[in-house]
Amino acid sequence: MSEMKTYKQQRALWLEGRLTEHFTWREMTWSPKCEQRGIDNRPGEDAKQRLQRLCRDYLEPLRAARGRAVIVNSAYRTPQLNAAVEGSRHSWHLLGCAVDISCATMGEAVNTLTFFRKHYVLTGRGYDECYAKKGGQAWYVHLAVDLVDGSNRLKDNMDAIRDFGKLGN
Repeated sequence: MSEMKTYKQQRALWLEGRLTEHFTWREMTWSPKCEQRGIDNRPGEDAKQRLQRLCRDYLEPLRAARGRAVIVNSAYRTPQLNAAVEGSRHSWHLLGCAVDISCATMGEAVNTLTFFRKHYVLTGRGYDECYAKKGGQAWYVHLAVDLVDGSNRLKDNMDAIRDFGKLGN
């Protein structure tokens, strides 16, 4: 029993650690499915380095531009967690290269997409995918960045989202 407590204590300490000034390991790895199913969602060393770059090069600049917290809905996933949430078998989340950012409104989602487009122009840090999606009553932006070999496709759905807004949705 004490061995299990030690594991839980170590895991809790690890989760509270920071990747960058404003982002913790908990934000980037925690999921309710982990708790429900007992999934250990700690990334390996390569994924840890990618998550740090994702936070440093994309999420911290977004936070600075917004002037407030960025709420992460989902980021790193082990294959077990990815299966539990019914993610794509080829998801960037599996490599520590993707994040889903919560947005309260469609306007906030559009502003987030716009930020990443401008961020690319200003810094040269592109993205592979950047999509705004509606899930239930809320919006989120899925950002995937090829931090493996850097061949980002710059795919997004900005035009479709703007058209969606014009329809009054």
